[in-house]
Amino acid sequence: MLEVLNGFLLLYIVILCTLSALVPVLVKPIASCFVRPSNEERSVWIEIVKFKNEQQNLSMKDDFAAYSKIQRRINKLDMLLKENAQTRLSKSLAIKGSINIILQAVIGLVIVISVIWFRREPIVALEGDLFPLTTILRYPSDTPNAVSTHVWVLISNVSIRSLLKPLIS
Repeated sequence: MLEVLNGFLLLYIVILCTLSALVPVLVKPIASCFVRPSNEERSVWIEIVKFKNEQQNLSMKDDFAAYSKIQRRINKLDMLLKENAQTRLSKSLAIKGSINIILQAVIGLVIVISVIWFRREPIVALEGDLFPLTTILRYPSDTPNAVSTHVWVLISNVSIRSLLKPLIS
């Protein structure tokens, strides 16, 4: 049987560990707010579409000079668009990496501070005698058969990451 001694702390640690496990999923939408196609890229794309529509109205055999002139313009704009997209992609990767590191560091720091702050608080008490593991599970708490904050963070982190692994991957 299991008795919850500190429900708030139990839930708090589970939420922190879940957030820590979900950081890779949260990074993508946050980073997309910072990296969007610029107005210049949108206008280049509109010009390419306009030139392609013009080109479709021309016969390649009859109006070869005009057709190839438009094709050269399309190719030039396409190269410009690809360069801009490559720049945006590298910027996006840098932002995603930074956001990932910052979120992991903040959540990790909050977890470490919480473990230090609540180090003597038992989270749950187990029924029965778990002789070889009793001291390890309750350290530094004095409550018999209890699970301390340190161990609860470890158990929550491992179990939540293994449960969410199929969703994240």
